Amino acid sequence: MVDQKQAMVSLLPLEAGGWKAAPAEDQFFDPETIFDYIDGAGEVYRAYNFGLLLSRRYQREGQADLVADLFDMRSSLDAFGVFTHDLEGEEAGVGQGSNYKGGLLSFWRGRYFISLYAEKESEEAKQALLALGRAAALAIGGDGERPSLLALLPEDFRDLKGTHYFHTFPILNYHFFVSPDNILNLGPETEAVLAAQPGAAGASSKERLAMIRYPDEKDAGMAFISFCRASMPETALAQDKGQEEQLGREQESRLFKTKDGLWTAAGVKRNMVVVVFQAPTSQEAIHILQRAIKGLDKP
Repeated sequence: MVDQKQAMVSLLPLEAGGWKAAPAEDQFFDPETIFDYIDGAGEVYRAYNFGLLLSRRYQREGQADLVADLFDMRSSLDAFGVFTHDLEGEEAGVGQGSNYKGGLLSFWRGRYFISLYAEKESEEAKQALLALGRAAALAIGGDGERPSLLALLPEDFRDLKGTHYFHTFPILNYHFFVSPDNILNLGPETEAVLAAQPGAAGASSKERLAMIRYPDEKDAGMAFISFCRASMPETALAQDKGQEEQLGREQESRLFKTKDGLWTAAGVKRNMVVVVFQAPTSQEAIHILQRAIKGLDKP
């Protein structure tokens, strides 16, 4: 752990735009102690398997402090994932993807996610944050791998400003509420993306597309059954274990009309479950689902 801490310390510069670091005040937090620093939001980072957080303050006479939070997410996939949790803001050209809004700069590169903020926003503080971010991104070095699920999305659902990558059901519900229960059997071993078409992120009446990868075909089949039973309990689905396993090995799909008059379509193929939410018509729901399912055959 000492080596890891030293490595993280080396990634943050000692000065940026006239603000100087106070390394003696560096603080480290792990998954068990993160709530001492970040109360409710700590669960978000734990949902992405983070390993260690370094928090450092930067000070300048007559100016409010800057704060750098450097998260070692253990993998580039989870660094990307936690970055996609909050996509508000403008691209700042830092790292592999960044957002700047209201004195907060966040970005990811490699296995690291970095949040930099000014306790009082100003143009000087913004420029210092950008300088701090660029220096940290340069120190991190090489780019990390993006989730392979992104390449499976239909082209019109590949707007990164409308795409979230995650593992767990609470994160899905945060971005788009599905159910109080984990009806898709999401967990640490699953990978999922929730995507919207350009301009639809945050809207309440636009289609959302979820693509979920399970450890194996059986898990995907069981999740598909669970989702369908919860969406339409009266639907006659497989009743015994043998039938459920068989269903998981076949390409199946279901179509549901929701209480608000919109349409949901779900399908399973191999170890993937695909769900279309909030389609305005049954035809549109089926069309999106079929394109997404077909895309699973890409090499």
